[in-house]
Amino acid sequence: MDGIFDFLEQPVNPESIIHYGGIYLLLFVVFAETGLFVGFFLPGDSLLFTAGLLCSTRILVVHPVLLVFLIIIAAVAGNMVGYAFGKKVGVLLFKR
Repeated sequence: MDGIFDFLEQPVNPESIIHYGGIYLLLFVVFAETGLFVGFFLPGDSLLFTAGLLCSTRILVVHPVLLVFLIIIAAVAGNMVGYAFGKKVGVLLFKR
């Protein structure tokens, strides 16, 4: 039974996200949290803190300036996708 809870805890644990997915999964989580409707349950803030901590200790081998730049790009792109989706689908939802 503990194995099931451990498996369900993996997708929202910031350390496991960075460990298994690296920088790509980190950027996807930031993108999904800011732009997609299903991203609200993802641990964005604690993930950013953990990524900065792992970057400073050289466990995550990315230059901190590059990490910040990539996270900004992912967040802005997520906001743009969320806005475009809301602009296209929002009218249909309000008409219902």
